[in-house]
Amino acid sequence: MNKAIIFCMLTGLFLVMSSCDSLKNKAGDEQVNTVPKPMEATIDIPVTALATNKDFVCGMKVEAGQIADTATYEGKIYGFCSKECKDEFVKDPNSYLSQK
Repeated sequence: MNKAIIFCMLTGLFLVMSSCDSLKNKAGDEQVNTVPKPMEATIDIPVTALATNKDFVCGMKVEAGQIADTATYEGKIYGFCSKECKDEFVKDPNSYLSQK
């Protein structure tokens, strides 16, 4: 056989075998089924009920059906893309609101 063909076959075999290793978890057990990470639950609240359509922590635009959490501060409701962003906001709301 031609050396180039043998090289391509060995390279392909190496790639297939190394990709099989990625199907093992840290304990070395094979993973038969992988379950995707569930999406964060969304809160059914109209965007018009929010003080703004911006997540002040990450800067992301907050849209209907994508609000993961809310916080009320000084009588206004703020929407967030994740629980983590809400938790950061609650620690010091004034620092985020002053950055408008």
